[in-house]
Amino acid sequence: MVLAILPGFAVGAWAAAAEAAGLKVLTEESPPLNFIRDGEVTGLATEVVGELVKRTGTAARIRLVPWQEGYQALLEQPDVALFSTVMTAERKPLFQWVGPLAILDTNLYARKGSGIAITNLDDARKVDRIATVAKYYSDQVLAKEGFANAQSYPSREATVRALLDGKVNLLASSNLGMPAALEKMGGSMDDVENAFTLSTDLFYIAFSKRASPRLVARWQDALDEMKRDGSFARIYARWLPAEIPPGIFQLMTEEYPPVTFMRDSKPSGFVTDIVREIAARQAIPDNIRLTSWKNAYNMALLHPKVVLFSAERTPEREKLFQWVGPVGKNSAMLYARKGAGITIDSLEQARSVAAIATTTNWFTEQHLRREGFRNLLSSPDPRTNVRQLMNGEVQLSIFTDITIPEIVRDAGYGMQDLEPVFTVLQTDFYIAFSRDTPADVVQAWQSTLDCLKREGTFEKIYRRYLPDAGLDDLLKVGKPSASCH
Repeated sequence: MVLAILPGFAVGAWAAAAEAAGLKVLTEESPPLNFIRDGEVTGLATEVVGELVKRTGTAARIRLVPWQEGYQALLEQPDVALFSTVMTAERKPLFQWVGPLAILDTNLYARKGSGIAITNLDDARKVDRIATVAKYYSDQVLAKEGFANAQSYPSREATVRALLDGKVNLLASSNLGMPAALEKMGGSMDDVENAFTLSTDLFYIAFSKRASPRLVARWQDALDEMKRDGSFARIYARWLPAEIPPGIFQLMTEEYPPVTFMRDSKPSGFVTDIVREIAARQAIPDNIRLTSWKNAYNMALLHPKVVLFSAERTPEREKLFQWVGPVGKNSAMLYARKGAGITIDSLEQARSVAAIATTTNWFTEQHLRREGFRNLLSSPDPRTNVRQLMNGEVQLSIFTDITIPEIVRDAGYGMQDLEPVFTVLQTDFYIAFSRDTPADVVQAWQSTLDCLKREGTFEKIYRRYLPDAGLDDLLKVGKPSASCH
């Protein structure tokens, strides 16, 4: 017996006996995911959950309650499901999870055609004026990241008006709230463009810890099937036509040319193309999302079935992820300003210079810290490292050989302005999978990557970006465990 308040059904149309016997499915008022319209519960997530109730044959009713009431029931009662719930590190061990249902991005929006280019948080901090809604999550994100250029407004509509009127350069808002706010002001999503994603959260259905694991697994299987058969995407498009729905896997990368970068509004780069080819061969939709390294990395640490690329396989990270690869290699090198007369023959000598510029959380910085370096000047933007080197703030900067040409050019200099003085280490980089991704999935990706190498597709993709690269070591693979056809 399947009972649920579905879109188009009156709120009070359910028997009390059904409520007592079945799963309690709760949610809060949060448009466009869940809300009451004309006395009926509707919304993107409500439609999806209603379909899951039908497909799994669950005796359930969906009820709209205040968030705190629903969360308390989830903590204390055995057969409760609460959606749409953001998974956090604190909440993850408290519940069982089915999803994701939706993506909540906190974005920086610019007026369409503004020409504002942002590739990292440092770029965003340099923009003159950013509108936020006082005490909203986006306002808190900017405050946490130390933005001094944020201007608070009393409502989302006020921020939209300030952006459209040119009073601010950027607007911080969620992707879920922006369409409705624009519509209220007589605009549409065609009037703005997403300049940068500050953070990403995923909405799930959270089941109480004592709910049947078999039931939870049935719901997850049914949701995955909706994603495979296209019904999930159709529901998503009705409510958020401009958004990419979350897939079974979340494919995450950063701006790191020529490995991964944005070209013509589409993620590109040689590892991006390799990931795209593997995903296509496994019938995984191309939902690659480019964001900051910090955001992508944190998602892979927290959520299941996140594919993070590319990542150096360092000792600090080894047990944090599962690994597929290698998909590339590089050399981490110390660079000096041309003509500075600096000679480095060992790491010990490098420790004695006054300052070395590093990029925050990059594997190169992690390696030097592991080697006991205390003379590091860390910045979130690698272009800052170049400028610090050229203006004398530091004596050395550390970069990889394959990425430095683009970084130096973007910083306003040329490779003739720098010179390599010491090779710190040579490494391979990989595709990293979150720890709770099933092992057979990771093995399937590795097998497909090995096939790409055997048949020549890997080398063809790689040489489109780095035609002169030496690939002998990268192309070595073990004995085939399965057919490539």
